[in-house]
Amino acid sequence: MIFPQVIKATYKGILLLIILAIISSGLFFIFEGESLGNSLYWALITMTTVGYGDVPIHSDGGKIISIILACLGILLYGYIAAVVVSIVMDSSLSGVFGMNKTKYKDHFVICGWTSLSDVVLSELLTENRQIAVITEEQDDVIIIKRKGEPKNVFPIYGDPSKNEVLEQANIKEASVVILSMEDDSKNLITALHIKEMNPKARIIVRTTRAELKKTMKIAGVTYVVTPDVMAGRLIASAAFEPEVANFIEDVTSATDIGGFDVRQYTISGAHAGTVGSISKSLRANTGTTLVAIAKIKAPEGAREGRWEVFPNPADDIKVNTGDVVLLLGNDEQFNKVKSYLDTEQGR
Repeated sequence: MIFPQVIKATYKGILLLIILAIISSGLFFIFEGESLGNSLYWALITMTTVGYGDVPIHSDGGKIISIILACLGILLYGYIAAVVVSIVMDSSLSGVFGMNKTKYKDHFVICGWTSLSDVVLSELLTENRQIAVITEEQDDVIIIKRKGEPKNVFPIYGDPSKNEVLEQANIKEASVVILSMEDDSKNLITALHIKEMNPKARIIVRTTRAELKKTMKIAGVTYVVTPDVMAGRLIASAAFEPEVANFIEDVTSATDIGGFDVRQYTISGAHAGTVGSISKSLRANTGTTLVAIAKIKAPEGAREGRWEVFPNPADDIKVNTGDVVLLLGNDEQFNKVKSYLDTEQGR
């Protein structure tokens, strides 16, 4: 909010104006013999340099007071106006150049603006998420702004490995942080800072070196992605099984309208049961296909890395409250799932 800043910066000038008006109106009352009401009216009109002339000045003392009051009024009004303009301009420029602090909560933060970040942002926006994006290139701020509405996308200019920049992204209130900088060492350093500032945050890191996966995990990273390895597998699959590659590409993208996707939902007590019964019920009521389940392997409240995924589970496996089901379907079918399970996707 700009208004509190304006009050804090200008209250001394406003206080001086009030004091000046009181003293000058008192002196005018003494020298000119006007009523207190007329004297205060004259003081305010003179300070603003309007000077209607409807309150005549007869004494030399009154004329001297008028000159001094008009000069001081111009100076004080000029000072206050300059401060207000400066605050408004600073606020506007800070927004344009990504130097403000976001008020998002339970949001996503993307650290580093790369081609990978661009894809991630587009995918997350389809799920109507609030995302703060930190970039080290000021020119990228405008590009990021154009990707979404202010209520969903908040660009920040700065070095993500610095705590003050992470504070701008309100990292302590973030639920998920994605580190996609080109420099693996900077990703690692930033992950350590984030873990210290927000131990509950889910941290996802891209790395170009598969051998760093273990190190990243030790640093508290939830999930490590190696794009080159994943792309290599997809290319190899396309060489021998092109339909499999097309299928994987389709189900891993949320931006293809009308296409299929794999989404996860947490099971509540009302829908707990066996894989077979849940799969049959979901198929009949929503049209989706259960492709996997996930069970937590640690005490309540643990993050990723403690979950085990069971693809193509047997029908007799129990699915308890809090377990996760992975479903294959399209947007229309997932809308039915949301209504049927009475829960949002993800966790």
